[in-house]
Amino acid sequence: MSERKFQLSIVLDAFKNALQEDGNLVMDEYIRGYDELCIFFDMLGTVFGFITSDVREKIGILQEHRRSQGGDKYVLVQEMFEFEIANDLTQKKTKPLSGSRTLLRLHRALAFTMIFMKKLSESSDNDSSSSMASGAYSESLANFHPWLIRQAAFVAMYTLPSVGDLTKKISGPNMDEDGSKRVLKQVTEAIKPVL
Repeated sequence: MSERKFQLSIVLDAFKNALQEDGNLVMDEYIRGYDELCIFFDMLGTVFGFITSDVREKIGILQEHRRSQGGDKYVLVQEMFEFEIANDLTQKKTKPLSGSRTLLRLHRALAFTMIFMKKLSESSDNDSSSSMASGAYSESLANFHPWLIRQAAFVAMYTLPSVGDLTKKISGPNMDEDGSKRVLKQVTEAIKPVL
């Protein structure tokens, strides 16, 4: 579990800055936003540790590409795609794995996160966060997972805290639950064009 408290404002700032006016996606901002989302996944409980572990591994792959000798080809996502396609790296099975394929998998998890956060932003304290998460999962990641993983994910989602408790956990300093829900909505609006 992370020592630092999750901050919605960091996710919002990172994903706002990730997308340039010309539509290019800035890798470092994308990674910064996802790094903060890992704290969110940690906050969901130990059952979600497999998500955090998988996401951190994929973030590590992208960071490794950024630090590599060809790291300048990984500043913008479009440049990364062009570089990896031109050099036949998208199907590469050796380490580091393809940045393009890694980003695709992170995008799938980001879609789940965005849908879940949107549902949270529109919820009341009496709503079930586990049913919201299950719905978000069914709309996104479940399409890419085999049956056994889907079943394990649905079981893990039953362990989620109530909407009220979850909203309190993600509330920033000096922010009430309504304020958190407003920022959650802004975060989903910042993530949507990135996808």
